[in-house]
Amino acid sequence: MDDHAADPRVAAAAAHWGPRFVHNGTDHVDFARTLSRISRWDDWCREWGRTAEEYEELATTAEESGHLVTARAAWRQAGLAWHWAKFVFVVDPVQQRDAHDRAVAAYAKGADGLDPPGTRVLVPYGGAELPAYLRVPRTELPPPVVVMAPGLDSVKEELQATAEYFCDRGMATLALDGPGQGESEYELAIEPAYEHVASAALDFCAGLREVDASRAGMFGVSLGGYYAARAMAFEDRFSAGVDLAGPYRFDLGWDELPPMTRDTLRHRSRSVDDHAARAFAARLSLEDAAARITKPLLVVHGGQDRIVGPAHAERLAAEAPGAELVMVADGNHGVTNHAFASRSHFADWMADRLTATPPAG
Repeated sequence: MDDHAADPRVAAAAAHWGPRFVHNGTDHVDFARTLSRISRWDDWCREWGRTAEEYEELATTAEESGHLVTARAAWRQAGLAWHWAKFVFVVDPVQQRDAHDRAVAAYAKGADGLDPPGTRVLVPYGGAELPAYLRVPRTELPPPVVVMAPGLDSVKEELQATAEYFCDRGMATLALDGPGQGESEYELAIEPAYEHVASAALDFCAGLREVDASRAGMFGVSLGGYYAARAMAFEDRFSAGVDLAGPYRFDLGWDELPPMTRDTLRHRSRSVDDHAARAFAARLSLEDAAARITKPLLVVHGGQDRIVGPAHAERLAAEAPGAELVMVADGNHGVTNHAFASRSHFADWMADRLTATPPAG
């Protein structure tokens, strides 16, 4: 990977994202071999697309042979690879949109092979609809539900590896593409007041017989961690929340962010330039919200997070009465270098607070 040094954006990708890709479902060998073909950022989308197409071919062959378990798993792998192709790639909108469409379509062909299955649903939000995946474990009574918010560059499909931890503990999950995310990014700009999105998700859950929306939690990772904290501050129906690697105020440390992250924020906030994007990032702030968080909020952060520094988590924990801080000393962004331990911990923590509550009625 020495050639990556020729393009700092590729070097940043190699440095920051390996554990994230792997622990969200992509094989480490696929990560390594795909990056070995990339020396220029302009090649990023195309080369991840090549990896995705290999899995699409495998999925099609398996389907034709009647091997549906293999086919569904391969479609999910293809969907993830297409997602990596486009997730912060904004230099070519046509190429990016094609990769996006193929990511959504491929993953959808394999979602019902998850356990519990992933059911695609649409959450009403104003005059729009937010695509989401609902997963409901097999329980005697309708289970509690955890609303899951992706980050700036993640999507509902990427969250399914984490959703497994909640589902395994008897909680349903609703992972949605909110404004500026995934399928919604082409219609809606990022929404700083994410509590409105979270409320729409809870309204949707309240209309489902399969889940008990009176026992609801909120989870978010990276920018989604900020969203989770906003939800806990302003939406009283949530009983508990988890903020994983979320910023306190997104413009703090703006100049140190990877250039692809700044470009993605500019693109998805509809900002005209970097100056406007920085100003928009300042609106992604918990300054008006932290003191309102009185219900349990678990703040999980990596001490070596080079994208959202640990000072963000420390400030939130100091200001939010309901916050409990878990700082993983050598953890990276999202603590994906300790994925099993961190995910098990916050899923157990959430289960203690949601499944111990008697069902409504």
